[in-house]
Amino acid sequence: MTDKHPPGHATAGFEAALQTLAEERERLGRMHERMAQGTTTTSKDRLLSVVMNGRGEILKLTFHNTRYRQMAPAELASLVTETIGAARVESLTQLADVAGDEVLPGISFQDLAGGQVDLERMVGSFLSASLDVLPPGAVSTADQARLRGDN
Repeated sequence: MTDKHPPGHATAGFEAALQTLAEERERLGRMHERMAQGTTTTSKDRLLSVVMNGRGEILKLTFHNTRYRQMAPAELASLVTETIGAARVESLTQLADVAGDEVLPGISFQDLAGGQVDLERMVGSFLSASLDVLPPGAVSTADQARLRGDN
């Protein structure tokens, strides 16, 4: 978009917001595509492979030979659990590369996807980011403090 207005003009701000929205939409499209793709992770001993999509769903589990038949049940269970865990981390890491460092101020994609984010903190971050883009005086100082969770 060409900027036909001075930097402080309301239309210039609106055009910048539209550009940001278009960029976010494109990024979300790339994330959606990545979530549908499968990522293959193979165990350290190359006995087992796990294919997992970006949603953390197992698409395929493959044993590459019959050595698993000689393993103790606990050893086999540990191998499966570790390989699935590694596949999940790899899948989330690839999505995080597309998502960028923060999905909200102070909140990373990996923390959010891994369930490490406190819901109250996430809502507070979203509200704080929203308040920061409003024109001065649009929300009273007292309401801003209340919405940000300040005491």
